[in-house]
Amino acid sequence: MTYTTHIKFVISVCILIALSFFCGCSKHVIPLPSFPKPVQKSVAPQETVPELISQARILSEQGAVQDALVIYNYAFNLTQKLETGQYIYFKKIILDDIERLLSKTDPVEIRKFSDIKNLSLPRDILDYWEGYRFAQHEDYANAAMVLNAFLERYPDHPRSAQIKELLAGMGARSFDKKKLGVILPLSGRYKLYGQKAMKGIELSLTRLSEFGIKDLSIVVKDSMSDPQQAAMCVDQLGKENVFSILGPIFVSKQVADKAQALGIPMMALTQKTEFPKYGDYIFTNFITPEMQVQALGAYIFHELGLRSAAVLYPDDPYGHRYMQVFKEMVDGFGGQLTAVQAYDGSKTDFSDSIKNLIRNTGLTPQALFIPDSVSRINLILPQLVYHDARGFTLLGTNLWHEDSLLKETRRYNRNAVICDGYFSGSANPESAWFDKAFKELYQESPGFLEAIAYDTAQILFRAANADDVNSGKQLKEVLQGNFVFDGATGRTQFDETGTPQKELFLITVKDDQFVEINR
Repeated sequence: MTYTTHIKFVISVCILIALSFFCGCSKHVIPLPSFPKPVQKSVAPQETVPELISQARILSEQGAVQDALVIYNYAFNLTQKLETGQYIYFKKIILDDIERLLSKTDPVEIRKFSDIKNLSLPRDILDYWEGYRFAQHEDYANAAMVLNAFLERYPDHPRSAQIKELLAGMGARSFDKKKLGVILPLSGRYKLYGQKAMKGIELSLTRLSEFGIKDLSIVVKDSMSDPQQAAMCVDQLGKENVFSILGPIFVSKQVADKAQALGIPMMALTQKTEFPKYGDYIFTNFITPEMQVQALGAYIFHELGLRSAAVLYPDDPYGHRYMQVFKEMVDGFGGQLTAVQAYDGSKTDFSDSIKNLIRNTGLTPQALFIPDSVSRINLILPQLVYHDARGFTLLGTNLWHEDSLLKETRRYNRNAVICDGYFSGSANPESAWFDKAFKELYQESPGFLEAIAYDTAQILFRAANADDVNSGKQLKEVLQGNFVFDGATGRTQFDETGTPQKELFLITVKDDQFVEINR
């Protein structure tokens, strides 16, 4: 190294030392990792690097955070062109400065800078401090979202253990077991569903108070019948520090991802079986085609002792799904599927399909499953009798459970077995209490949606208010464990995936009335 070059390097280092002395250094919030001492090489450092660091420090002291970070980023990029010893030395100085600056920067400012494309600065430092600063500001919703994403992106990072500990502490501080978040479509094309569910939730608070769980509150957000708006509602509820979210009804992966990132257990009122698979904080509580078909199969094959069945189904997505599920169920019970016949639901004459059904059944089926709306069932049942297709047990979904079935098919609905998630005339004490209380309060009869919302609110409040539940993590573990709830929709338990296991109601028709089948 020449004498002149040596003098220049010494002067550059002295400038940095002097600036550090005059500008001062902020106290570290998190201890910085130690760095090895630079190895001196016989190549002169690039003079612009210390000059850029000097400019960035001045801007930092003046509060020009974005400008300071941009210059630090440029300086960091230049260090990569230096020899090893100088690269290590100036890299350490820049990263130390960056950590000190970020430790006192508003997290929104950090996020603004992080959105710049093709940055040279290490992304993990920016992500960490954004999440940590959100936590310091007690914005636990954003903190959890950023820090959980950090753990997913950098699972083996040296700060992972510290972040997990921070998240656990945040969960305990933000877990208000008296405050439940609710996302429902209270406006838009599906507002009727939201209004029905809301009535059930309101009544649940009365029931909970009778069991000594009082001073409860719900924070309601309107999804406006829009899944994207529902995702925004999750962010809003996170800032309200709710212990869980009931809803939405119309779901999306984006909704689940946000709840999962925030660590807030979500229990949606949807029959989409794939929804709980989006995360271990994601649950559903609703009846599904699989539940209904399994309940019908268990009854006809195990309790009635039947051995064969056939399917007559509408040629549409609803019909195809139920047909496929029914075929799998029959196979699972070791039964015999004698025929599968589709029909055109846009027509009112089903003669051809019924004739094909009869022709294709090598053996007369002991049960016939027709998954369709009651309006079509009222047309199909008389036509079955007309074509002498009779003598078997009729199997129907919850769509059959309408008064019009009693009025319009009086002579044709015998031997019907209908599956539903709620039956107001049930002998189940909780169903009876709910039905009576609902009618007195709202002067109308409740349906399944009101009942399932009522039960879901109770499930979440009761599980959260257990003595040993003090975080979202503990709540979801309780729900995935041995938690069993007996409510208006019967007994409910959740498996490890967040999917409900429910004992559904079986109903038949007797004396022109729906009657519960005792099992």
